[in-house]
Amino acid sequence: MYGGMLYFPLKVNLFEEIAVELVEAKFGLKGTAAVMKLLCKIHKENGYYLKWNAEQCTLFTNKAGKDINEQEMQGIVDILVEKAFFDPKTYKEQGVLTSTEIQKIWLEATKRRKRDLTTLPYLLVETEEDKPDKDETCTQKRENCTQDADIFPENAYNSKQSKESKVEESKAKESKALPPLTPPGESGGAQGNPDLDIPGYAYNRNTHNLECLMLNLEKLYITDREEIRKILKLSDYGRLGNYVWKIFNGTNWNKVNSKGGYIISVLAREKRSTGS
Repeated sequence: MYGGMLYFPLKVNLFEEIAVELVEAKFGLKGTAAVMKLLCKIHKENGYYLKWNAEQCTLFTNKAGKDINEQEMQGIVDILVEKAFFDPKTYKEQGVLTSTEIQKIWLEATKRRKRDLTTLPYLLVETEEDKPDKDETCTQKRENCTQDADIFPENAYNSKQSKESKVEESKAKESKALPPLTPPGESGGAQGNPDLDIPGYAYNRNTHNLECLMLNLEKLYITDREEIRKILKLSDYGRLGNYVWKIFNGTNWNKVNSKGGYIISVLAREKRSTGS
């Protein structure tokens, strides 16, 4: 009804998840094969969910092969639900196999299709239609946050930074969490972050959104202090309208290895081109 897919991405650690490991431990390789067939059926038919009952179990088991019976198949589903591979609440209340991860995969793969997301059943993830116009902790004007992702040369940058990505990842693990940001004189600010040396004007919310900038860096796991300092300076400490907001909202971060270095590179190039 909502459109399946011809293929779907698979996590490389799928067979290391506790639910799948338990299935394999109890039912052997026929159990893991059943899990894969379940995922294929979900994505092939409705895209992101599958109604599961005694009748569906019988039909699915019949197609799964001679090595597995209905009781074993239901046992596999029970383990997957119990270990939250499938959402327990949705299964218990509505007899449906689905999960946030499965839904995200389907939504991403079918985002170009014309559809009314508000009518989708059993939805667990927040869609764009559900999101508020303004976020209480991190807001930017629409014109500051829109940019075609294709203009950012992630792949070109990655070819130069592939070796640095492992170093950055190692540094990120060793770094401590960023301290909270508060204006000078309120037990924080430049005094609370002496190594960041944040000027007082950066806390003016009419001209800057420093907190949003730092939250974005946290979400991208950019914790290297030197990189943070460079990004702060190049973005003028989160000034509204700065090119950094277009980078945050217009980049496909899955393609970027060294995220901190990439932001610095793009901001520096933009600064040179505009002469600002």
